Amino acid sequence: MRITLPLLLFAFVTLYSPFVGAQGLCNQGGGGFELDKSEGCAPLTVRITNTANSNFASYNAGYDGKSQAPTFQSIASYIYRNPGNFIMLQQAFLSSGKLGYACKTIKVSETRGIAANYSSCGGGKVIVSLTNNSILTAYDRIEIKWGDGETQNWQKGDNLVLEHNYANVSQSPTIVFTGYYSAGKACDKGVAASLPITFERPQLNEIQMSSVEMRGDGTLRVIYLGVAGIPTQVQFSTDGTSYTVHGGRSSGGTQPYDIKGLNTAQIYKIRLSSEDLCAGSTLTQPLSTMILSGSSTDGANTLKWNQYADATQFESYDLLRDGTVIKSFTNIGDLTYTDKDVECGSFSEYQVVARLKNATSTSAPVGVRVETGNPKPLTSGSVSVLDASSVTIKAEVPGAGPNASYQLSIERADAGSTVFKKIITLYNQNEFIDDAVKTSELSYCYRMSYENSCGQKVPASEPVCTILLNRNLTTLSWTAESPILGGFEGYTVMQTGSSGSSEDIPVQKNTSYTVKLNNQSDLEYNFQVKATSQNGGFESLSNVINYRRNAGVFVPDAFTPNGDGFNDILEAKSTQLQAFSFSVMNRWGIVVFHSDDIAKGWDGTFDGTNAPVGYYYYKMTFVDDIDQTVEKSGTFMLLR
Repeated sequence: MRITLPLLLFAFVTLYSPFVGAQGLCNQGGGGFELDKSEGCAPLTVRITNTANSNFASYNAGYDGKSQAPTFQSIASYIYRNPGNFIMLQQAFLSSGKLGYACKTIKVSETRGIAANYSSCGGGKVIVSLTNNSILTAYDRIEIKWGDGETQNWQKGDNLVLEHNYANVSQSPTIVFTGYYSAGKACDKGVAASLPITFERPQLNEIQMSSVEMRGDGTLRVIYLGVAGIPTQVQFSTDGTSYTVHGGRSSGGTQPYDIKGLNTAQIYKIRLSSEDLCAGSTLTQPLSTMILSGSSTDGANTLKWNQYADATQFESYDLLRDGTVIKSFTNIGDLTYTDKDVECGSFSEYQVVARLKNATSTSAPVGVRVETGNPKPLTSGSVSVLDASSVTIKAEVPGAGPNASYQLSIERADAGSTVFKKIITLYNQNEFIDDAVKTSELSYCYRMSYENSCGQKVPASEPVCTILLNRNLTTLSWTAESPILGGFEGYTVMQTGSSGSSEDIPVQKNTSYTVKLNNQSDLEYNFQVKATSQNGGFESLSNVINYRRNAGVFVPDAFTPNGDGFNDILEAKSTQLQAFSFSVMNRWGIVVFHSDDIAKGWDGTFDGTNAPVGYYYYKMTFVDDIDQTVEKSGTFMLLR
């Protein structure tokens, strides 16, 4: 690798130069450079000329005047894009082998445009408000061209709010603001900023509340829509007459605003007061807060609330339990409700929401715990085949919720049996997978019972049983016991073909179905039966039956009718035939056996004696499941 001498020496000096004083590097001396300019408008480009007794110099364009180890870069020019006073530091490697330093200051003037907003007050009057920031104060004066031929100059110390009247409002002018510096300065002026004017007054009626909600800690959350630049006060009252100003904002868009330390049992009225730059003002229609109370008696929760104050705004009440609407009321005079769908020991949190024409008012939450009452029986649940060895059991426990506790017990019996045995007790769970079953062989029945947090027990439910699906030729049939607690709407046969085709076939409450196939049907299908509850909340699936369209008949290559109980009968095997004819001939073509029943096979005898060992021929004719007549022949061997 080749290293030039100046770079090598620079690296050596940088690594081993001694520590210099703590007064910065500008006073170290030894360097030297010139700038083509040291003052001007941003962005300001300065070009550097090295005058030091050195062939290698580097620079820090924004030196802070005190750092002992700033970073340097080899540059011939630099662009200062932002306003301010800057120090450029040079580091030069001198012929004496030492480092030399030199500094120069650069002043960059502000050139960014002036920010302002306006309010159109009707007619041709416009009020402009200059934004008081570092950009505005950097200039000595502001030239304002109103866009109608008139020009106005603003000097430091003048009022930030300016008025102008336009004689012609048929066209929309554009105001142009330009910041200027006093004569003799290196920078003359900044960038012109434009403010298009539309002659329409900001609509104060756009400032409206969308909701008020009382929190449990006494914080009232107000949500309203604000308009940028329009001061808006939030006021509240306990009597609807005397209002207290709590605070205000001038922000636009959706505004959440909190009033803390209020009494959740007190009705408050909330309103907004807004005023624009043109001294226009408005008060919104007040919104009233809601109060909710609750108590528990005889196993039910009774809720009461106040009538909303303004009937002209009212549309309905929503009563929520644990965040879910349980009842709605459209009559403004409906002010109470008894919630009976609860269980002993359960804790529920309620809120009432008054729905108004353009807003909502929500009460603080109220918690109620049920202490007495009789437990309700289980009336909703289901069992469903999950796979060949699993069943899913589900139950809807009355009064169960995020704040209630219970124990759910599940019992099982084989279909047809009255003996139920407990298989599991669940704690605060209402679903279980039983994986100790054979769903393609048996139907299983289940019963469920529960105990609530008060120790009250509910007797076992009516049995619900899995759907066991069977097939005989083209007929599907299944068990009739109900798979859904509380009854079901009907059965659906789900047919899925090997090509991906699928069809759902409603069969009401029938427990059989004849498969309808033809030559264009898929070669293979899966069938499953589904039952659905009347409210659609539960469903039950059967085991899956596979069905091949074209039946095959199997005849073994040999059999041994020697009386040992193994392979003593020659049988044809098939499960999908509608008709069958089977004949066996010896080598001379003599028929030694014939059967029209596939369940009846040849025992190896002819005319009462054992047929000799050797090869035999068979011929069969059968009608398959889609009414096709098929002929088949072959050979087999008789052995002893």
